[in-house]
Amino acid sequence: MNPRLLRLLWPLAAAVVTTVFALARLLGDPRFYFADDTQLGSFGQWWQLGDQLRQGRLPIMEPSAWQAGNYLAEGQWGLFSPLTWLIALGARASEDPVVFATVVKVSFLVLLSLGTYLLARSFTAARPWAALAAVLVPLCGFTVYMDAASWSTGLFNAALLPWVWWALRRAVEAARSPLPYLVASYLLVSFGYVFGVIALVGILVESLVRAIWQRDRDRIIRSLLASAWGAAWTVLVYLPGILTASVTPRGDFVVRNWFFLNADLTDVAGAAAPTFPATIRTWVEEVKAPEGVLEEGVALWTGLPTNAPLVYIAWLLPYFLLVLPLSRAALRRCIPLLVLGSATFIAILAPSHIAAIRWPLRFIPYLTLALLVLFAVAATRTRWRELPKSRIRWTVALILLLAVLNIGNVPLEWRSVGATVVVQLVLLAAIVLVARRPWREAARTAVLVVGGVAVTAVTVAAQIVAMPRTPLPGSAVPDVSAMRQVLSEPHGDAIAVGNINAGSGDPATWDERLIANLWYLSETDVSNLYTVLPYDDFIQDLCMDLRGNTCAKALDTLWSTDRETGERLSDLMSVSTVLAMKATFPEQPQAPDGWHLEREGEFTWLFQRDEPLPAAGGVVWTGDGTALSGIQAADGAVSFRVDDVGADGRVVLSRLDYPGYVISGAREGEPVRDWLLTVDVSDAAPGDVVTVRFQPPGLPLLVGAASLGVLVAGAWLVLRFVSRRRAARPTTPAATHTRG
Repeated sequence: MNPRLLRLLWPLAAAVVTTVFALARLLGDPRFYFADDTQLGSFGQWWQLGDQLRQGRLPIMEPSAWQAGNYLAEGQWGLFSPLTWLIALGARASEDPVVFATVVKVSFLVLLSLGTYLLARSFTAARPWAALAAVLVPLCGFTVYMDAASWSTGLFNAALLPWVWWALRRAVEAARSPLPYLVASYLLVSFGYVFGVIALVGILVESLVRAIWQRDRDRIIRSLLASAWGAAWTVLVYLPGILTASVTPRGDFVVRNWFFLNADLTDVAGAAAPTFPATIRTWVEEVKAPEGVLEEGVALWTGLPTNAPLVYIAWLLPYFLLVLPLSRAALRRCIPLLVLGSATFIAILAPSHIAAIRWPLRFIPYLTLALLVLFAVAATRTRWRELPKSRIRWTVALILLLAVLNIGNVPLEWRSVGATVVVQLVLLAAIVLVARRPWREAARTAVLVVGGVAVTAVTVAAQIVAMPRTPLPGSAVPDVSAMRQVLSEPHGDAIAVGNINAGSGDPATWDERLIANLWYLSETDVSNLYTVLPYDDFIQDLCMDLRGNTCAKALDTLWSTDRETGERLSDLMSVSTVLAMKATFPEQPQAPDGWHLEREGEFTWLFQRDEPLPAAGGVVWTGDGTALSGIQAADGAVSFRVDDVGADGRVVLSRLDYPGYVISGAREGEPVRDWLLTVDVSDAAPGDVVTVRFQPPGLPLLVGAASLGVLVAGAWLVLRFVSRRRAARPTTPAATHTRG
């Protein structure tokens, strides 16, 4: 076979196997990759971003979206990510959201597989063992059942990190072109998902410290350049959210352990059992938590483990003892893997809430990457023919110990644990049998690796049978055309009140309402969108959660009269349409004057103002005696002329009082109801023009960070060009002296 084709055989085989395993999940649930946050968050977000890009716009602020409209602070919109733009444009052109999400998720799982292969090869793993690692890493339980099924940006980060790490080693350790690292790391950071960035920070710190320890000046410089590049774009992506956190629940520094999406040491014992649920707690439906006990939608756990193998890493972990110890040279080479593995292992045991970092089990994909690449390196250097009996005995002991811990942790899973032990012992016998055959080393390796893939296929099948679905909820989301028909005739801005999720599994309910970010597909601007940065005072006033659900009293609040302004809150919000859920309001609510029942549906009541108001964002009230004219409003700015200033110089805008608003010609006042942006024109003179403009908080720092990133990239490329030119110059031989 052609040597080049031979080199491509193993990574291509790994990619094909990964694709097959990923698609096999659809046998258990055709909507496996379209659960929870993907259907209620990601797809609508992609669709809206794609729609804006098609119009030549990059959305920064959308007043009508209210708490979800501060897109730059949200971070995970990926506004600076070209890869997210491509996904968004694809979503905007798609008709079937389930098929589109499946294609995207499977593509990133393959990307993760190929990146793992390259990373393992960079640590000198043999091609077959690198390919086995490339098959196993995308099958991490958390990656499959949480990130791939629901948390899209988590999957994107996990898929990009091995590419970034490979490119970093290529640029820093081997002094090759930094372009792959510059591109891959930028894409990783610009997705806006912090866990992958934290892992990258750990990798960069290790690289720099090791270069300093070895006193390698050139590598120190390259490590510093790589770190400065990553830091610059991290500031650009995350600083707006950090500076906005003061008005959100993320602004509080809380360190607490609610035993939610984090592990303990006994849970880790299940890392080699593909169908073992451990004791990991996630969201539990229809369980009411005591008031004030939990926050941010975290439901009270019932004591039952989540029905998914969230701590599962790989079935071969007990066989680590067969490939250890590493030689001193190999151990030095694998220091980066040991550092990241140790750090992420500690992280998944951390408290569930540490300030803005929530649910540390999300680090487990990076622990999986480090462990399985380490296994590939160690297996490459193992003399399988000379496998000592002591290693075999210790492996048996480890398998039995893990079984005892797992049964003690979740006794009801004794059947699953027992079956796993039997299979692991049979596999150990098979490994020993193959290892001692008088074959050539290449043939033995091929048999072990192909056999490992076959065993992996069995574990995937077992998961599909035992745990066919993600533990996260799903809904009967229809196709795009059907969703476009909901509130397809806009009558001003709208808000939905009540339990929007009621009946979400019934396709008929989707004819009358959408949920969370799927409202972006409606022609009407609806404020019940998904946000990771809820505005504290706003959600308390309207009792609205992260995904737009409200309590029953939200309707009374909307139609009540504000004490300070004498206006209805619905008028202050520029709301002209109210969609009330019959699950919350079985009897027709009484509409106030100026409103009427437009339509009674099977599941909803649709109320509209007799005369619709302009979209949110403009002036909705002025104080007594204050008069304005020439009012102009856009998404990012409002301007008006002051005609008269009365005893009350306040001007209220239908906008949330986010950090970042800059007011010229007046000053900012105390926000009405603690969340409506208010301008005080008391010091203005008649004829003055006041401009209220939103700019991301910390804008000079954002511009400086972007400029620094460009300068760092330019400096690194120039430095490499100069060093290559110097290396290419012919050396002048020393003069020789002869005697005549």
